[in-house]
Amino acid sequence: MSAASKSLLSSPEGEKFLNLIRARDFPFWFFLSLLYAQLALALLPSWSDGTYYDYGLLVPFLAPFFFLARWRELKIPQSNLHDSLAKITSSPLTTFLLIFGLFGLAFLRLAQGADSGWRAPLYFHALLVLGITAVFLFRLLGKGAFRFWACAILILLAVPLPSQVEFSLIHNLTAGVVEFALFVNRMMGLPLMSSGETIFANGIPLHVSDGCSGIRSFQSGVFAGFVLGEYLRLSIPSRVLLFGSGLGLAFLMNGFRVIYLVQHAVAHPGADLQKVHDVSGYVSLTLTFALIGGAGWLLERMEKKFSSPA
Repeated sequence: MSAASKSLLSSPEGEKFLNLIRARDFPFWFFLSLLYAQLALALLPSWSDGTYYDYGLLVPFLAPFFFLARWRELKIPQSNLHDSLAKITSSPLTTFLLIFGLFGLAFLRLAQGADSGWRAPLYFHALLVLGITAVFLFRLLGKGAFRFWACAILILLAVPLPSQVEFSLIHNLTAGVVEFALFVNRMMGLPLMSSGETIFANGIPLHVSDGCSGIRSFQSGVFAGFVLGEYLRLSIPSRVLLFGSGLGLAFLMNGFRVIYLVQHAVAHPGADLQKVHDVSGYVSLTLTFALIGGAGWLLERMEKKFSSPA
């Protein structure tokens, strides 16, 4: 073992981690790990298909980090935790709910095996896992279980939206981006026409499919704003402002992206728009994340300023 590793384990945080691993209630943590590991396996096809939910690959790392951070804040004595777990596991009601939940999970896994793209079983699966966790936490901590609300929302954000909701969102984002791009470009003197999701600039068609990845920016922006709000421990009003900022910034960046693509198509009629389309998408997504990070930093500074004594 390296000197750095020994130093880390001898630190207060390292000692807490070792106490957690060596504790008699290790089976409880192992059970929770298995519970969420099989949920991650069920969601993995949606995360890895390269469409809108690839940010979900971060959730198996972020959720335990935020959960343990909240858990350490409660400062529960290890002996009290073990005694409480012993009482819960010997309760007939808890045993019944646990068996019922495990049978439900097995049925949902069979449904997902038949069709991994069916969204409804994924939501039932996530809600059932969160429900089992909530029962344990409420029996252990009482009202202290509410402190983990952000972890539950973080997991739900990684579940794909229902198909009808997703279709409606894509349609509205696409229509909004097209109208915004048409308005700005016409104000700049370009004679544009449109037909559905296609903009015609001097006869050159530009297809604004899926809101030019507006749904990806929308989903990623909501996720990034929520994660940043939890990491900075912002107040609820600040989190709502950060959420609204993420939505607005995602829409504006995609609108500006389409405006640029139209301008480029008019200025370079023979250019390969696909390459420009992809590069501009990465730039727009990076700017969205950077601006959301700046908004979170500003909100944190404002909270500290107003909460500090005069």
